[in-house]
Amino acid sequence: MSEPEAAVAQQTTELPLRSQPNDSTFDIVATYRDLLASDPDLTKPVAAIESLIALLNTVPSTTVYETLDTVKSHSDLLKASVDNPLPLQAGTDLFLQYLVASLKQQDGSFDAVRQHLLRNGRLFASRAIAARNGIAEAGWRFVREGKCVLTHGASRSVTGLLERAAKNGEGKFRVVYVRDEVRAEESDRVVKELRSKGIPVAEIPEAAVAHVMGLLRQVHMVFTGAEAVTQNGGIISRIGTYQIAKLAAQAKIPFYVAAETHKFVRKFPLDQRDIGYKQEVLDFSSTGPSKQPKDAVDYTPPELISNLVTENGVHLPGYVFEQLLDIYGSLNG
Repeated sequence: MSEPEAAVAQQTTELPLRSQPNDSTFDIVATYRDLLASDPDLTKPVAAIESLIALLNTVPSTTVYETLDTVKSHSDLLKASVDNPLPLQAGTDLFLQYLVASLKQQDGSFDAVRQHLLRNGRLFASRAIAARNGIAEAGWRFVREGKCVLTHGASRSVTGLLERAAKNGEGKFRVVYVRDEVRAEESDRVVKELRSKGIPVAEIPEAAVAHVMGLLRQVHMVFTGAEAVTQNGGIISRIGTYQIAKLAAQAKIPFYVAAETHKFVRKFPLDQRDIGYKQEVLDFSSTGPSKQPKDAVDYTPPELISNLVTENGVHLPGYVFEQLLDIYGSLNG
């Protein structure tokens, strides 16, 4: 057994099975929200997957067609309940692929698949934790002694990578953290966590990014996370990521994205307007500043991304298309 597989096996035993509801009127939206609220380590795609597992553990034995129809209809309900459905689409698509493959292996026996899900109800969550550890292992060597990393947001993959670099590296590095005043408490938490690992952190407002990158030449690389990684290798991430990537490209600073492969989604945006949903960032009826939506995101195209750091190693953005083709091409075949 490889080291990543051993880590998954160990974490699967450490993560308790969640209690499953018995009510026939299953509320997948409430289940999803409860999962996210109760476990800060869950990503949105994995919370969506666990919600579907909970759903299947409540439905009686049925045909393969009815089972898949139930998953698809509840997936649509779940995606319709949020402003940004792409992270949930990544999770629900992946789970549907997993379910179809499992049904094929069990000759369409839903009872056998249900028992497998009951025994391994938190397998996806444990794999997500192992993926973040894999990302840290794959990417920490980018952060060498004397270098300065700029980051923003609260990506657990990025934080884990920086903490691994602080633990394994031979010398000190520094972090420039771009504060998000809409999420001031989150920014405070991330900075406190990094400093607790002995990492020197300088906090700057979003308005100072170009100055620090371009004029002061104080940044050697950018690391950011992603809510979803699109089929063409671009990312949907915290609003402001796109402008940071543009500034990094202008200053010839590498822009790295740390993201788990379960965030890969079959979506091919053409530009900012093609994300697939509307965000009310501009409000011309207001007499004061427009209030930024708390979950606002933007799209960063693949040409601005130097590398994706995943649990499977460091890859160019084209790796996403290859992975999705491998997963869903084999499914359709």
